[in-house]
Amino acid sequence: MGNMKKNYKLEIPEYLSIDRYQRLQNLEHLSELGKLIEAIHVFTGIDRDELKTWDITDLGRVARDYSAIDTQEQFYPLIKLNDKTYGYADISTMSLGEFIDLENLCKKPNVNLHEIMAVLYREVKSHKFDNFIWNVKHNVQISKNKVDNVFKWYKIKKYNSDDRVVDSNVMKELPVPLALGALSFFLSTASLHYLNSLTSLERPVAERTMMKIAKTTTMEALTHIGGGLRQYILFPRQIYSPSLGETVSLN
Repeated sequence: MGNMKKNYKLEIPEYLSIDRYQRLQNLEHLSELGKLIEAIHVFTGIDRDELKTWDITDLGRVARDYSAIDTQEQFYPLIKLNDKTYGYADISTMSLGEFIDLENLCKKPNVNLHEIMAVLYREVKSHKFDNFIWNVKHNVQISKNKVDNVFKWYKIKKYNSDDRVVDSNVMKELPVPLALGALSFFLSTASLHYLNSLTSLERPVAERTMMKIAKTTTMEALTHIGGGLRQYILFPRQIYSPSLGETVSLN
């Protein structure tokens, strides 16, 4: 490559990890060239001073290659990371402490993304599956087990804020498409959960009708986050988790 001092064999990763994603945030204080150098440094580990000796055309070409990495949101309730199986925390069973911590962490979602994932994904302690059927996605194993309501088929480790600090370091390795998908799913279902907590007396008929339409639209959108919950559904008209409120057909 041009005037490079060394020859490098650069590999384009299949996915962007949370750790790399966070390191690419808040670069506004840098010049455009500075951002380019920092981005390549994060992906390749090549020393910044070495990168400054490259031709600008080489920097741009490498940056374009890395910009093609998939970051589309994808949500999966059961994943396997570093030989441990993690399950997504069903919002209907969350404690007040979990909600408070999530509310605080979500004030700075990019900075705290690994900690948010440590709340939303916790180690599976027991399950009702005979075994897990796995598929690989972004170098992470994804469960393909089909059941009527996946959240009822496993129990995860009880939430502890001290454990979150330790678990969050593991979550830095999680592919960011899975993290952003889980965050989107939480934010959407949290809104639905709040609406469902209101009694029918608190809502006029017209408002309840509009809510049903909004729920249907939201849940249909959620089923398209990397397949969403649809991959776990056995029957064409299976509904989303009954614990979230009124039944809404996915078809």
